[in-house]
Amino acid sequence: MVAYGCVVSEMFFEAEPERMPLGKLLSWTGQSLSRYYQRMVAARGLTSTSIGVLGVLAHTDAVSHRELSGHLGVTPATLTPVVDALENAGELSRERDGVDRRVVRLSITQRGRDRLLVAFTDVAAMFRDRMPHPPPEHEVIIRDYLLAVLGAVTDEEPRP
Repeated sequence: MVAYGCVVSEMFFEAEPERMPLGKLLSWTGQSLSRYYQRMVAARGLTSTSIGVLGVLAHTDAVSHRELSGHLGVTPATLTPVVDALENAGELSRERDGVDRRVVRLSITQRGRDRLLVAFTDVAAMFRDRMPHPPPEHEVIIRDYLLAVLGAVTDEEPRP
């Protein structure tokens, strides 16, 4: 029984990235990337959710709160304080739907577009400068593997 415990411990709690099982390394890397992204966005006065809201609205204007939550994969309740803060900052506006008055449509303002452009440009540049660039022949293999992992753990088809 002790030997089994050691194997389990080594498999799931390996602290050295070079020795981690691939699945754990992938998860650990994803979490680290997420934290890095959150720090970069926060340095620009936004959250990952708020920059996501602005990004969605920049491409699909006049969406309902529910549609927006679907685009971002979060609950509508999670979005409420984010939408409130962006509206108070003048970066988005709310307007009642002309057909169904129960629905409120959200739209990005010019101020929101300007903030998104600056934040996204800065964050993208920092990622571009910091992340290693695999050779093209490795990129295909890495992309195929990540898409296969994504397909295995989600019910949705991976997005192109």
